[in-house]
Amino acid sequence: MFTDTQHATPSSNAALTEAGVTPDAGTLLSRFGTASSFFMATPELTLHGIGVRDQLHTGADQSMEDALQRLFALNREHGDASSIAVGALPFAADAPAVLFIPERLELAGRLERRGAPPAGPAVGGAATQERPSRERYAQGVAQALGMMRQSGLKKVVLSRMLEVVGEHDIDQARLLRNLAANNLSGYTFALNLQSETRSIRRLIGASPELLLRRRGINLEANPIAGTAPRSRDPGEDLSHSRRLLHSAKDRHEHALVVEAVADALGPFCSALEVPPIPELIATARVWHLSTRIRGVLRDRESSSLTLARALHPTPAVCGEPRELARQAIARLECFDRGLFTGLVGWCAANGDGEWAVTIRCAEIEANRANLYAGAGIVPDSQPWQEVDETSAKFRTLLDALHGSRP
Repeated sequence: MFTDTQHATPSSNAALTEAGVTPDAGTLLSRFGTASSFFMATPELTLHGIGVRDQLHTGADQSMEDALQRLFALNREHGDASSIAVGALPFAADAPAVLFIPERLELAGRLERRGAPPAGPAVGGAATQERPSRERYAQGVAQALGMMRQSGLKKVVLSRMLEVVGEHDIDQARLLRNLAANNLSGYTFALNLQSETRSIRRLIGASPELLLRRRGINLEANPIAGTAPRSRDPGEDLSHSRRLLHSAKDRHEHALVVEAVADALGPFCSALEVPPIPELIATARVWHLSTRIRGVLRDRESSSLTLARALHPTPAVCGEPRELARQAIARLECFDRGLFTGLVGWCAANGDGEWAVTIRCAEIEANRANLYAGAGIVPDSQPWQEVDETSAKFRTLLDALHGSRP
C-alpha cells in the first residue's frame, strides 16, 4: 500500500512553503485518471494536476520566463497569489514547451513506493519494433567515434526508440502505478500532450536524474552519467557497481557533465559545493555514477525555470561541446526527440521549483507507446556495449508496461 510519510504538505495551488490539509500521496496516485493533466512524485513531494486553467504561450518578442511571470500576474489578479506552473520543456531549444497552471492542483508529501507490488499488465499482446535496429544503432555509434577522431567532439548522446503496439489501449493509470512501484527513488511523472485524435496522449516516465531543485536561496543539481546494468545475482551486481565506479571511461564521461553543470550554475551562486568524486546510485535496472552539487543563490529573482534553462541541455543528454554534439545528433538520429531528454517539473510563483530530466520515458496514446533510451558516447565507447546500455534502459518502461517486477 502506498502511504504518505510527510504531513505538513501544501494545499491546492498554495505555495509549497505553506502547510495545508491534503490527501496522502498514495491517494493522489490512485486518483490519476482521464481528468488528470499532470502527475509528479519526487523524493520530497507529490503533485497531481486536474485540467488546465491557463496555458503558457510565448511570442517572438517574449521570453519563456516573461510569459510565465505574466501568467502568475494574471492569476494574482484573480486572487491566487501562489500559483504553480507545471509541465515539460523539449530537448530542442526551438521546439514548443508544454507549461500550464492546472485548474486544480493537489499536493502531498513523499510517495512511499517501497513494498508496493505492480498493479498488473498495462498492455496486452504487444508487438515491438526498434528504431533504429540494434545493428544500425551500433553503426551510428561507430560513426560518432569517427567524428570524435576528426573534430573537437568529446561526447555525444545517441538515442533510439522502441515502438510498442498492444492489442488494446494501454492502461495509462496502471502504467504510472507500476512505474511508481518499481522505482524506489527519483521522479515518476505523467503529462498530458496535445493529440490530433480523441485519445489521451501523455508523456509518462520515471527519471532518476534531478536537473535542478530550488528552495529559497538553496540549489541542488544531481547530474548522472556513466551506466552499468543491474544483475539478479547479488555478487555479480556488486561487481558491476564496483567496475562502474572505477571505470576510467565512465568517470571521464561523468566528469564532462559535472564540469558543465558547475560552470553553468557558477554565475548564479555566491557559493557552490562540487564533490570531487562521484557516488553510485541504483535504479531497478541500472547503476549510475552520480554527483550532488549544492549552491547558494546570489539573486532570488532567478527562478527554478530560469536556472533549469541555463543548465539544459547538459552533456548527460546532449554532449560536449554542445553545438558539435547537436550537429552529430541531427545527423545520426532518425527521429525527433520531442520532450525526451528535455525537462519535466514545476515552478511556483515565488521562484521555487524542481525539474527532472525526461529520461526513462515514453509517449503513450491509445494502444501505442514510443519508448526512448540513449547512451553517452565518448572516445573509449564500444558500439555493442552502448546497444546493451540502451536495451537495459528500455527495461524501466517495459517492466511497467508488462506489470513485472525487476
